Amino acid sequence: MTRRIPRHSTGSAHRPGRWAGALLVGVLATLLPGSLGLSGEAWALEAPDPEIVPVLDRLSPDAPGVVLDIEQTGSGPQFVLDNPTATETEVLSTAGDPLFRIGPGGVLANFRSPDWYRSKQPGGAAVVPERAADRGSPVWVRVSETPTWGWFDQRLRPGPGTAEQKADAEPLQHLGTWSVPLRHGDAVGAAEGHFEYRPPLGTFVPELDTTTPAPGVTLTALPGNPVPAVAVAYDGPGEVVVLGDAGEPFLRLTADGAQANTLSPTWRATRPAQLSGRPADAAAAPDWTDVGSTGRQSFAHPAAGPGQDLAALYALTDTAVVREWTVALVVDGRRIEVPGHTSLTPLGSAPISGLWTWLGAVVAVVAVGLVVAWWATRNRRRPVAVTPAAARREAAGTRS
Repeated sequence: MTRRIPRHSTGSAHRPGRWAGALLVGVLATLLPGSLGLSGEAWALEAPDPEIVPVLDRLSPDAPGVVLDIEQTGSGPQFVLDNPTATETEVLSTAGDPLFRIGPGGVLANFRSPDWYRSKQPGGAAVVPERAADRGSPVWVRVSETPTWGWFDQRLRPGPGTAEQKADAEPLQHLGTWSVPLRHGDAVGAAEGHFEYRPPLGTFVPELDTTTPAPGVTLTALPGNPVPAVAVAYDGPGEVVVLGDAGEPFLRLTADGAQANTLSPTWRATRPAQLSGRPADAAAAPDWTDVGSTGRQSFAHPAAGPGQDLAALYALTDTAVVREWTVALVVDGRRIEVPGHTSLTPLGSAPISGLWTWLGAVVAVVAVGLVVAWWATRNRRRPVAVTPAAARREAAGTRS
């Protein structure tokens, strides 16, 4: 098996609908426990602590071609397992029961296991039917035709760190371990790792050298934490093709809308839930599918994320460029590369500098105000000299 270094928290887009749906399910389960066959255990979790991150250290047994990844999403950490091999990989539940079978037959889920229901509701209420129980005979249901599956596993969720624990912890300090048993064929193993303290790094700001590289084309760099995104808009009569990390056609924009190449490895990496039945292939002819009705599309751009490791990023004390990158386009047959860069302002450096600037401005305003007030008071107290001629004119005006 292959393990990937977990991505830093991207702050994946928070999905209000998912949270609202989870809340609605929980309310219905509480108010209507017997309706729709949802009677059973309502199982809820606190939101994960975003500063304590699960990290994958070891993966066994050895299974070339099988890839296990940990995605850091806005709803919490998520496993993603891809097994395009001819041998099935089985994931076990917290009770040691079969939970998923992933392989040539797609993905089978054990509907008898309570963990199946918990794997779908990160941070919300999971309704576990009464028929679901640990140590029961598996009830296998095919949930995907492709051998890739992502799920929220409660073993990746540490308890929230207290303020005292965080005050004493150093960045990247280990705060406990986790383990998930696996089988690949007849071989038994596990995914094992640790929890790591990762306080906020600061502010990542992406910039493009130009936002209008061609007539009708507009690019916008969107901040991420730490991986930025890029928005592309096209209102011309031809077409714009955005190239992926391997130089393959990734997105296509025309006046009729936006399309994605489902065989693009870049598309697969940015939209893991939207998979083609065929494996990704950067050299294959594009398999275009509609993804929007306008010539506008945005996408995460991992190549714009920081190039240094986390230890080097935490060591920064001032704003620095942490990655130089490009966006490659083909506009009506002409290739264009737009350079960009991403800067990191470490947490604390900008606010402190800004604070001193603000205090200096306040002191200056107060000083000017005091001078003006003193001058006005001095002028009010100064006697005005009246000449005899002026006094006679004023008296004459009063009598008239």
